[in-house]
Amino acid sequence: MTALGPFLFGAPWALAALIALPVIWWILRATPPAPKDIELPSLRILDDMEPKEETPARTPWWVWLIRTLAVTAAILGLSQPVYAPGARTDSVEGSGPLLIVMDNGWPSAPRWSELVNAATATLDTGSRDMPVHLLLTAPQQLNNDPSERLTTTDAAKRISSLRPQPWGTSREDALARLDAAGLKPARIFWASDGLENAGGRAFAADLSARAPLTVFAAPPHTPAAITGLTSETDSVAVTLRRVETSGEERAFVSALTLDGSALATAEATFSDGETDATASFTIPAAALARIARFTVTGRQGAGTVWLWDSSDRSRRVGLVDAGAAAQPLLSDMHYVRKALEPFASITEGSVETLVAESPDAIILADVGQILPEDEKRLADWVENGGALIRFAGPRLAAQGDDLLPVPLRRASRALGGALAWDEPQALAPFSESSPFDGLTVPPDVRITQQVLARPGPELSSHTWARLADGSPLVTADARGNGTIILFHITAGPDWANLAYSDLFPQMLRRCIAAGRGESVNDEEGAYTPKLVLDGYGRLQSPGPAAAPLKAADFAGIAPSEAHPPGLYQGPAGTRALNAARNAKLERIAAWPPAARLLGDAEARAMRLAGPLLSLAAVLLALDLFVALLVAGHLPRPGRRSGMAAVLLLAGMLVAPSPHASAQEYQYRLMPDGSYRRVPTGPQIIPLPRGDAPQSDVDAALRMRFGYVKTPDFALNERARAGLFGLSTTLYNRTSVEPEMPDELDLETSPLELYPLIYFAVPQGAAPLSERAIARLNAYLRSGGALVIDTRDGDTPGSTEITRLETLLEGLDAPPLQPVPSNHVLTRSFYLLADFPGRYAGRQLWIEQAGSASAPRGDGVSGLFIGDADWISAWAVDERGRDLYSVDGGEDQREMARRFGVNLVMYILTGSYKDDQVHLPALLERLGDGDASPGGFGPSPPRNNPARDEPQFLPNGVPQ
Repeated sequence: MTALGPFLFGAPWALAALIALPVIWWILRATPPAPKDIELPSLRILDDMEPKEETPARTPWWVWLIRTLAVTAAILGLSQPVYAPGARTDSVEGSGPLLIVMDNGWPSAPRWSELVNAATATLDTGSRDMPVHLLLTAPQQLNNDPSERLTTTDAAKRISSLRPQPWGTSREDALARLDAAGLKPARIFWASDGLENAGGRAFAADLSARAPLTVFAAPPHTPAAITGLTSETDSVAVTLRRVETSGEERAFVSALTLDGSALATAEATFSDGETDATASFTIPAAALARIARFTVTGRQGAGTVWLWDSSDRSRRVGLVDAGAAAQPLLSDMHYVRKALEPFASITEGSVETLVAESPDAIILADVGQILPEDEKRLADWVENGGALIRFAGPRLAAQGDDLLPVPLRRASRALGGALAWDEPQALAPFSESSPFDGLTVPPDVRITQQVLARPGPELSSHTWARLADGSPLVTADARGNGTIILFHITAGPDWANLAYSDLFPQMLRRCIAAGRGESVNDEEGAYTPKLVLDGYGRLQSPGPAAAPLKAADFAGIAPSEAHPPGLYQGPAGTRALNAARNAKLERIAAWPPAARLLGDAEARAMRLAGPLLSLAAVLLALDLFVALLVAGHLPRPGRRSGMAAVLLLAGMLVAPSPHASAQEYQYRLMPDGSYRRVPTGPQIIPLPRGDAPQSDVDAALRMRFGYVKTPDFALNERARAGLFGLSTTLYNRTSVEPEMPDELDLETSPLELYPLIYFAVPQGAAPLSERAIARLNAYLRSGGALVIDTRDGDTPGSTEITRLETLLEGLDAPPLQPVPSNHVLTRSFYLLADFPGRYAGRQLWIEQAGSASAPRGDGVSGLFIGDADWISAWAVDERGRDLYSVDGGEDQREMARRFGVNLVMYILTGSYKDDQVHLPALLERLGDGDASPGGFGPSPPRNNPARDEPQFLPNGVPQ
């Protein structure tokens, strides 16, 4: 090549054509000979007219300027010029071996194109026959041999095909390969990343001692890497590091999913003199759990990407909402929620909602019957890798389903108490095969009741935790890619005090991890590369050189060709190996005195042949356009079209930018399960249409009872008359003033608007539909009361509860019990000893959880089952006359009405009169004092009249 200042010419003889430019200019300025004048007599009439167009005497100056520039650009382009400000005249014709050293580790990725341009520009400064050798500093198995001789053309192609590696440089390895090659270069060019990592100054000194050294140092001007991450349950912060410390600088970090969808962007600000900055993200927990990586916006490279593995990420746990609890602080979910809060983000909702959000685990607390559609959703979710954690209780002990790890006995085992032979059991130490291995068992944890598993040959392999007597406490079963886990006790303190110990949250944490196929103690395992990063920070499949990594070595391993940065799958799920983890980026401050340093402008080489030839083509096209326009072969723009163009341009300038106004955003769950940013500005929300039936509106405004619609029309009329009579009695005797009862369809009516629903079961009734059972379960969980009356009281014996199992199959109810004699239902308004209806001496069954001796929640039962035919005893016509006879006459009818009043008061007010159970003992204690008869103070104790017959005052208020 021939040098002319900062320009190099590959075909300098083409410049000789520039000598012809004056001749070309003279030809372009030449004009044709003047026309010959001939006067005609008839042309005298045109003497006073001036011509509008005149032929110029010579070519306009701007025409010949365009043509001259086009010819000049074509000549210069054919000479193959190269702009190389770093070229030296004395080294242009050098023919000695040239060694090009390139740093191709992850720090060079942000400015890789500049390093390639600098190395290519160095090739242009030598002769075409100059031998070239290439040395790369990022170690890899198939690296270039420095002794391999390349031509300038082959070297340019090979350098252009190079890509940065996702691991760091090893300059010691590069020097060892250079020594093994025995190469003696005439000059050395080092395209450096400018960082001190891996001995940068010592490497530069060694190269300078071998041959004249030219260095192009290209440290990143913007944030170079993400070096760390800290996370909480609802936020995460990433740490950025830069090389230059002068001045204030801003950077933006994007949070991406595994498929590359952006969920959020945060800003990090570097203060003057600081090397580190933090970008904080505060987004919904569900969206936070979908983040798989963070990347610096606009900067490519493996160092500017941070992969977020499952071990650092907070767990997403869904709690199935079982309805409003009367006393939330005493509910099982309260203890589960408190145990999960330190390490998990919690979402509550229905099974359908939680499965759609796909959390790490879903927890059910004492749910006996799961709806068939919800059971199908949970089964599919577990098969795809979910962890379903369940807790036992009275409901699960009475009836189970298929989503259990082991078969259960339909009863619970009481440990300790007045009627139990066994003592409360402690926990046995966890076995080595259990996910709880390594946890310390508190000595004061005691189990007082549990659900027993049926013995079987596989029970031992499904057991994760046992009691001291060997009975299972926690069992599990793998289903597809997920796991079903069962605690054989309640989540609250009813059956054990495990919820009060520090062991409970640790067991839940390991259940969630183990349920998703992850392990906590994984020192003996191995991790296989799943997805790895390339040098530009893009995820791809691992190459053939990527090898598994021992779990014990994971924390201290440095990325390399055998272990590239990426996501590794192993016993604890996915773990991330990041390229710039804890990286210390320091710029090389001192260079060897003999080394020549190139700046950005000097290292840049630009080939100008293509742009110059393109300019010549554009100028020639412009000349052709002008010639056609002057010749009249093109339409000329008129005034109207010119005005339209001006108005269009003005409109484009005045129109506001779509991003001009400030807009706030929030994250919203889309139908496909992803989260997207949506504007939160003012929106017009249409009001709901008023198409609700009038009966629903009336039920929402005024309290009224409901009865279940059955195929028996006469029975429906009897139920309506019975509830109308009960409502009339309440209106006359209490402050409760119900309206006329409503007929309810269990599949369509709004059940939650009715505090009491009466179900008179007809003879030969068909089983309820799945939708009806689901809506009844939701109604009972939300605090409703369901009274089921089989009206079979004329049959001798007790109420046949088993006959209802087919009719109510799927109803989530705990075990039932007859109403105890001291139950609050016997004294909620009147003092009662029996609950008669049309038939007397019949049993009333309620939830066992509603017993005053073992209260759960507020101690109020939501389910009442009997066969006394109460509606017949309550039924009256519109004039208040009784419609049906009662076996015991009017006295029994009166007692039936008082039971109805007690029932409604119990449902509406709960257990506020539960303290009357202890009233005799309180009176007896107070009677031991010195109070005299007739004065202030309690009277002497007497027998409880409620044992003999109900006592009440004339106004209906209980005594």
